[in-house]
Amino acid sequence: MSVHDDGRPLDIMAMAGLGSLKTLLERAQAGDAAAQYNLGVQYFAGAGVPQNYLEAAKWYGAAADQGDAQAQFNLGLMFYSGTGIPKNIAYAYELFSLAARQGDERARQGMAAILTEVSPEEAAELRRLGEEGQAGTQH
Repeated sequence: MSVHDDGRPLDIMAMAGLGSLKTLLERAQAGDAAAQYNLGVQYFAGAGVPQNYLEAAKWYGAAADQGDAQAQFNLGLMFYSGTGIPKNIAYAYELFSLAARQGDERARQGMAAILTEVSPEEAAELRRLGEEGQAGTQH
């Protein structure tokens, strides 16, 4: 554990400018994508809040909708594995493709893993859907 010079534990959230859970929640509710992502992380891990995968998915989804690649990847992973939410390989692939487009190597690996687990026909359809999703994000 990291500590201050006087032995007090470091508050990573405060160091990131996110402050207390109350402040984080207020910022997330106001649309701050970084706060939404970090709230998702906290609910997923049960860090400072009771572990709640549905809340994690909700906050990851809010940040992912704003283009946060980390949130897109984490939510994709939840859909890929079915952790706390129904497994949905197609949606996981779409989320991974959005994150990969922003340079997330883990998302590229997730896409490749999915393509090895499905039939060639399903793989072709996922690739098509991923390309359509990427085209939809271009401005």
